[in-house]
Amino acid sequence: MLPIIDRYILREASKSFLAILTVLMLIVVSQSYISILEDAASGIISNEVLMRLLGLEVLQVLGPVAPPTFFFSILYTLGRMYRDSEMTALAAGGVGTFRVFRSFLLMALPVTALVAWLTISLLPWVNQNKEETIQSQQDESAELGTAVAGRFNEFSQGDLLFYVESISDDKSRMRNIFIQNRKHGKLGLVTAAEGYQYVDKETGGLYLVLNDGYRYEGSPGNSAYTVGDYEKYAIRIGEGKKAVKALPPKALPSGYLMRSEKISELSEFQYRLIFPTAIIVFTILCVPLSKSLPREGIYGSLMLAILFYFIFLNLQAVSGNWMVAGITPVWLGRWWVHPFMLTLGGLVILYKSHRFTAAMASRFRGKRP
Repeated sequence: MLPIIDRYILREASKSFLAILTVLMLIVVSQSYISILEDAASGIISNEVLMRLLGLEVLQVLGPVAPPTFFFSILYTLGRMYRDSEMTALAAGGVGTFRVFRSFLLMALPVTALVAWLTISLLPWVNQNKEETIQSQQDESAELGTAVAGRFNEFSQGDLLFYVESISDDKSRMRNIFIQNRKHGKLGLVTAAEGYQYVDKETGGLYLVLNDGYRYEGSPGNSAYTVGDYEKYAIRIGEGKKAVKALPPKALPSGYLMRSEKISELSEFQYRLIFPTAIIVFTILCVPLSKSLPREGIYGSLMLAILFYFIFLNLQAVSGNWMVAGITPVWLGRWWVHPFMLTLGGLVILYKSHRFTAAMASRFRGKRP
């Protein structure tokens, strides 16, 4: 059973963490949703995969968003406690800075484990599914994506000529179809009430699947024609692309990246480790950074936290570019970002400590008779 002080601090920090996480996720996901809607409106993706991509986007950003959320929540909680003189009361009762740090460390360890799972295990799975979903969508619209309703369209190097009266907005369904198909010297005419495109996952072949129509087949100049009706009929309209597109580093498993000798893949692996490590780094920094005078307010600490995390985000992006470009050695990689942030935080903490000490001494002298 945790002591009452630990339970109180963890409860306050957890409430702040959930509230800030909700706000940040709404902001990030809203921006992603707008981008996905633009792709859907332009026909790049269909409405069927829109919600799936949005769900994958939520899982993708959850890991990177967690460290700043944790950082802001601790600073907000401690800033409020300093403002309401709760930290002064705790100090008077013998609860020092290290005791408070221990409470936040109890929260930081499970959050670190969760972020590590999100970025190391879940993130590549999400990126792989996004790549496959988008690639499958592009394959399915590759041939008929340029088809125009109300005129004759030619595919398969002239062997397939078809006319369609109307096409759905996502180009997945067609109505009132007339097709002329030439195969092995025979001319075939096919009509259908509706149709859609289908991609064979094994062969990569592209088929036009027709429903409820008639089929006529014969040779030009010969009166012998075969006529038949059907409920479903498939016509091959392309060979498709059997070659499997190589996955980008962001979609590769972390175990593979760890053993890789390619700089770009090692950079991606270290990128995934940056965020769980950031939880520990920010936990070390946030307790002394949050120190403020009673009734001073909490917004100064939050602005400082935003500035710190803005620097961190830029450094982690720069570190990846420098590593791939060979500016930093492989052994250093992207690991230098966290020591740099600790050094920068230490300088700010030292400055705030002198300022805090001077302010308290001034108050004490002002109260003397």
